Amino acid sequence: MLLVFQAAAHAASPLEELYQAALTRDVPPGHYVYNWRDAVLLKSLTDLYRTTPDKQAEIAAYIAGEMERVAPKAHGAHPNGIASAVGFAFLKETGRATPATDKALARVLAQYERIPRTADGACSHRTDRVELWDDTLYMLEIAFLGCYKATGDKKFLDLAVRETLLHAQRLMDPKSGLWYHGWSESGLPVEDNCCQFSWNANPLHRSNEFWGRGNGWIAMTLADLLECLPSTDARYPALQEMFRKMMKRLRCRQDRKTGLWYQLPDRPKDKGNYLESSCTAMFGYAALKGARLGLLPACYRKVGEKAWKGITVHCLEKGDDGIHLTRICPGTCIGDKAYYYGRGTVSRGETYALGATLLLANEMENY
Repeated sequence: MLLVFQAAAHAASPLEELYQAALTRDVPPGHYVYNWRDAVLLKSLTDLYRTTPDKQAEIAAYIAGEMERVAPKAHGAHPNGIASAVGFAFLKETGRATPATDKALARVLAQYERIPRTADGACSHRTDRVELWDDTLYMLEIAFLGCYKATGDKKFLDLAVRETLLHAQRLMDPKSGLWYHGWSESGLPVEDNCCQFSWNANPLHRSNEFWGRGNGWIAMTLADLLECLPSTDARYPALQEMFRKMMKRLRCRQDRKTGLWYQLPDRPKDKGNYLESSCTAMFGYAALKGARLGLLPACYRKVGEKAWKGITVHCLEKGDDGIHLTRICPGTCIGDKAYYYGRGTVSRGETYALGATLLLANEMENY
């Protein structure tokens, strides 16, 4: 399906430029990949659909075309695969589902049930061993909340809440409210060509650092979850307190000069640490949405505005092929602080970072 995205008649806003870059350069029609990276961008498009009437037709056509195309390959064998089901849920919600997309969604949800679990039922990030990662929650949550919005079936909301509370038991630091990147059931080191070897070889079987984007996934998860969960739910106060504690700590760690956050937000003075865009977009989104919904004090609006200004001033770069987001930590597994500092930054091809920035831009410009 070939779609033509019309150029604005006047100077485009950063939101418009990011949108155009996403759908004409980074993931044009026919190029969506069924994975977690593009799923974050897909989630941002579903949010834009709800707030931007003049984009609804082209967003709906894009999602319908891409989801129909990837439906045969859709799977829920891993949390990162489940994330893209947000697209199938969107089609069901908007009355555009087909037998193929409904079948794919049912398959994804059935396969989720077979992913390895901890003893108390938390979904493992790995399929060959049981590990909990903070990344997992956002990937599950965007699909489950999408299904909840599409069907009204409370079981999907309960799944999102259950996974959040179970992951928090092993990953959340009760003092700061920030989350460690990962926990291992066995504690046995495994060479996986991704994580730093022996990251989990300690008495707690847990990583020792609060990674920026990892906490960004959690901040967005909590903001989105609390938007859907009735305030009368018995679990609501604990989740709101979890969100407030995390955001209070992050507010104190926002760089005053740039409005950005560091790769390891709780170590701003460390040599080798650096300001990073994707976690900034995520924290900014959570701050703005939290303030808008009354989940956070009104002062967090300024936190989000400062983050957005920091992104536009320090992280957006215009090229011959459109606007690019810079200062992105590439796909990252688990390690010590030197591991995270050694990841460096890139400015091309990371669609999850572009998606997170679109989510922030949408909150900033449409609410």
